[in-house]
Amino acid sequence: MTEALTVTQLLAAFIGMYMVAAGIGLLSDQNSYAKMLDELRENTALGFLTGAFVLALGAAMVAVHNLWTGPLAVVISVIAWWTLIKGICLLAIRRPFLELANAISFKNSAPFGAAVILFGAALLYAGLA
Repeated sequence: MTEALTVTQLLAAFIGMYMVAAGIGLLSDQNSYAKMLDELRENTALGFLTGAFVLALGAAMVAVHNLWTGPLAVVISVIAWWTLIKGICLLAIRRPFLELANAISFKNSAPFGAAVILFGAALLYAGLA
């Protein structure tokens, strides 16, 4: 089945699976996600390793998918570039970046988690349909 999928569809499916799982985790244990951001901000080694991993993942996604040819391709390319930028921010300005993320993400974590699940499910469907 996967041999017939394009890179755009594969990335959409993988990103969609990640988002659905992360959204469910956010809804089921809202306190642990906020605590995780605090720990990531305070632990220098964990912050560096996470930043390096996210930067490498973003760079790989941009390298294989910098396509702007259709709606799904644009969404995946934006996510790829955002991942790369997020990795750079985690390495260069980790504390302020995570404080901003915490302020945005967890004030209304139930609606945010539901939105992440819905967007992830849409990407998963678009990738596998």
